[in-house]
Amino acid sequence: MLLSNIHVYPILNFLVLTIVTSIAYRIFYNLYLHPLAKFRGPWYSSCFSLPLAIISAKRWEHQWVDDLIKKYGRDAPIRVAPEMLLFPRPSSLKEIYWDRSLNEKSTFYGTGLFGPPNLFSTLPSVEHTPMRKALGAAPWAIGDLRKDWEKSMDDQILLFTKVMTEKANAGETVDLSDKVAEFAADIMTVFSFGQAWGFVKNSRDERGLLHHWREALDFVGFAARFTLFRKHIINLPGIASWLLPEPSSKRGVGYLIYEADRAITQREYETSQGVYPEKPDFLQHCLDARMNDKPLTPLQKRSNVTLLIQAGADTTATALGSILRFLATTPGCYAKALAQIRDAEEKGLLSTPVQDAEVRAHLPYLVGAVKEGMRLNPSVTNWLPRIVPPEGKMIDGFFVPGGIDVTSQATVVQRDPILFGPDPDAFRPERWMNGKDVELEHGMFNFGVGPRVCLGKEIAMMETYKLISEIVRRFDIEVFKKGIYTSAGGILYNEDFIVKMHPRAVD
Repeated sequence: MLLSNIHVYPILNFLVLTIVTSIAYRIFYNLYLHPLAKFRGPWYSSCFSLPLAIISAKRWEHQWVDDLIKKYGRDAPIRVAPEMLLFPRPSSLKEIYWDRSLNEKSTFYGTGLFGPPNLFSTLPSVEHTPMRKALGAAPWAIGDLRKDWEKSMDDQILLFTKVMTEKANAGETVDLSDKVAEFAADIMTVFSFGQAWGFVKNSRDERGLLHHWREALDFVGFAARFTLFRKHIINLPGIASWLLPEPSSKRGVGYLIYEADRAITQREYETSQGVYPEKPDFLQHCLDARMNDKPLTPLQKRSNVTLLIQAGADTTATALGSILRFLATTPGCYAKALAQIRDAEEKGLLSTPVQDAEVRAHLPYLVGAVKEGMRLNPSVTNWLPRIVPPEGKMIDGFFVPGGIDVTSQATVVQRDPILFGPDPDAFRPERWMNGKDVELEHGMFNFGVGPRVCLGKEIAMMETYKLISEIVRRFDIEVFKKGIYTSAGGILYNEDFIVKMHPRAVD
């Protein structure tokens, strides 16, 4: 009887009025009263995090950021979210990412949608620092990599060139962006588990790993950018486990997690019997690692074993595909790279396959082409925010209040016209020559910078130098379709780069 006397419409009107008032107040506060109100930026993303999430999910972010730079310029930070500032100048990188007081990562990193926390997604600096010390030491320095792993990389390069030669002799066209992705995935499985999973040998995306990785990027990007989701919804009981990849699926990232669990269990049994691998791969490195004199927990071992593959397979493939496209489609560049290789061969300076140290010492044009391709087409353009300490911080000449996320982005700083010259959008490998490379490196953000720089950077650079050199050395590339450089959730990859490879003899 009591319920029948309640008038529904006044209650609904009150709820609607409350919601409208709350939204109006939020807009007014964020635009006029918020500590970041003085910074320029689109009103909608300054008021709400949802627009940035939608922009990412619609794959507009790459162009959107470019439009922001054209509209607001590079002289001051741009407010891209209610609590986040984008610093456009390369000079900001050192102040954000090298300063120990800014070593705290934002919850932006912590969606958990690619599995449990690992070295990349660990947020507090007090947890990251000992984990980085445990996992980031030898054998991942360049000298150790050359000594212990370059021969394994050579084997994969020879297999790749053999398969590409067979396809060329059969008159086949190939999607080169897919083929270099298969190569990069095999390299990372070699480093992670001690053996290739057969991407190149079988000429396919094994277990759909690359496809499923790309398929998940839009949602992961949306979840990271939408504050309500990453701070609250993901923490609701059962939500995270429902969204995480299932190891039982035996596909994609789920299969990667399954294989990591199986491999660790088997390796732990073997080492208990006194059987050790001939060369310690990353799996063994995780088992041997010590944090504060204690082994990693079972969860830390399993989550970090998959890190190199998740972080380094498709992203390295993006660099490989982009560099080859730039070389093959920019008049004169491929010929210059080949001429330098031929000259070095005549002087007896190159091995077969070419060694990493030989590329760096004797092929400066090709080194410049690699860096230039990575500059123009970075593999990761994600927001990589750090949290300003409570007392606030002067960054690149601007005071930022405590608790604010500050970030930069590779596509922005790597096309800075002051650092890279009046033609920052042009592919010009020569800009890295004549002693200018050290200066230009200050504006490179491909692998991050500072104490949290990408763990697999030297692996990626080594395989890129070696494979690009060997492809230019052994093949002419006839381009049928340039393909698409696609942005999804802050990660970029190449699609539909259709070519025919024309092999040439190598001494």
